[in-house]
Amino acid sequence: MRAWRQLVALLQMSLGSFEGRLGPSLVTVVGAACVVGVLVSMLSMGAGARLEAENGASPDRAVIETSAEWVGGTIPKQQAGIIENEPGIRRDSEGKPMASGVSLNIITTYKQGDDSRISVPVVGVEPEYLRIVPELKLTAGRMFRPGMHELIVGKTRYTEDRDMAVGDRIWLRGDEWTIVGHFEAHGMTNSILLTDALTLMSATRSNSFYRILVTVDPAGGFARLRRALKADPTLHVELKHEAQANLDDARDITHLLDFISYFVGAVMAAGATVGAVNALYALVDQRRREMATLRAIGFGGGPIIIAVLIESMLMALPGAVLGAIAAWALFNGHHISPVGVAFDLAVTPKLAVIGIVWALSMGLLGGLMPALRSARVPVADALRAV
Repeated sequence: MRAWRQLVALLQMSLGSFEGRLGPSLVTVVGAACVVGVLVSMLSMGAGARLEAENGASPDRAVIETSAEWVGGTIPKQQAGIIENEPGIRRDSEGKPMASGVSLNIITTYKQGDDSRISVPVVGVEPEYLRIVPELKLTAGRMFRPGMHELIVGKTRYTEDRDMAVGDRIWLRGDEWTIVGHFEAHGMTNSILLTDALTLMSATRSNSFYRILVTVDPAGGFARLRRALKADPTLHVELKHEAQANLDDARDITHLLDFISYFVGAVMAAGATVGAVNALYALVDQRRREMATLRAIGFGGGPIIIAVLIESMLMALPGAVLGAIAAWALFNGHHISPVGVAFDLAVTPKLAVIGIVWALSMGLLGGLMPALRSARVPVADALRAV
């Protein structure tokens, strides 16, 4: 009998006798469900952070920042004035370039309820910023005034942190700053505090911008601006679409969250794989008479090994699907703010596929040793053992 026919016959016999092996099989199914559920739910943190970073981006906006190889990481105000007049940047109705230097400082605030400390970005912007980001809307209070120690607070901060009401004061670089307004925007902009760039730079004794946000002309403006920036040897900057810049900003957070997710998933997978190995060894021992008979009538060791491996993966598959469904039902859309940046967990089809592949890998590894054992037992020894 050909090997593939032997394999089909072995699989038919395995599936036909499934009811008699329900207990050991459930060990593999439950283990796979737990591992996949935990892995997918934890990976949903990184996926949610990436989606939130992309959510606030506009295809008409771009970010100018220092090149990766250029030491310093900031753009001096004098250079910013040159950059903001480069071709490719859209101009408003008054003929002003739609560009805003962006400065940055980090402060510590406290969460409501548990009083845990978190780091929050205070972002300084120039007046043109509100034209560049028209989706930013005040929901309470008023706009900050240039030259004054005033701030407006994003929705995430005033809903989740202490002392962020209009009229409250926070300390920044040894001075009190007053919260004069609340705003809502898209994406991670909701997780920041906004103020006047020059005022923030004066308070932090800085003379440089962290980056420059621009609106580019819709007809080839991005390409023209990139060429102009590269053509000026005095500028050591690079141009990115806003979505890419936001993803780069979130990379440290997402990499950390993904690392923790895979680490925990690997630890759980190791335990579940050991359980699967024990269950499969038990199944192999139960079927030694069957295996011996098959070997005696001419079944080869290769088809037996492959059949046991396929059986192991098929037992892990229902658990993987159940785990992915449970992660989606329990965690998809759940709002969290783990590191001062708020976002919703996102259980995506890609994560479900990762979880299923992870479970199938567990099944493959768990079935390898039992499969080899089932194929290596000599026919005579197997028959004497039963």
